[in-house]
Amino acid sequence: MVASYYYYASTLPLLRFDGTPPFSTATFMATAKGQVSGRDYHLLETALANRTSSHPFIRAWQHHRACLEGELASQRSKRKGYKSELYPHSGDTEQLITETVRQALLLDDPLKAELLLLELSWKQLDEQVGLDVFNIEALLGFALKLQLLERKSRFDRVSGNSEFERMFTNLQIEIAKL
Repeated sequence: MVASYYYYASTLPLLRFDGTPPFSTATFMATAKGQVSGRDYHLLETALANRTSSHPFIRAWQHHRACLEGELASQRSKRKGYKSELYPHSGDTEQLITETVRQALLLDDPLKAELLLLELSWKQLDEQVGLDVFNIEALLGFALKLQLLERKSRFDRVSGNSEFERMFTNLQIEIAKL
């Protein structure tokens, strides 16, 4: 029998890609512990830790991530002139990954490129969850989206520019020593 989490799921806030995390994944997991079955809690832990699972939702998510990372590696190596293996593409999702990675690599701003790739993963989770918002798949999607929002919230243009300036200055000093 499939567990439904009508009460718990209805208490969770709506996550928006352009929003901020309402709380951390640690807070979510602490509240989930008392609301979901032990088996489903383990699935949530597995998904957030990116551990291998036979659960179809987690496997589909990990397949998406592997395709995205593989496509990034392939297109980056081609741009650098390295020989790379061809990554076969089958289905709309993988073709969408190829096109989105291509668009991201054309952007001059690394932050915008990263946000484009995160948004692709967000949409993948939306597609995987579908319309049934009270089952474990909805909670898995929520947890993984929360994780994406946490990653996105760590991007800070000012800190990034400061770090770039620091590294660039150090590089200039090293070059001047030569």
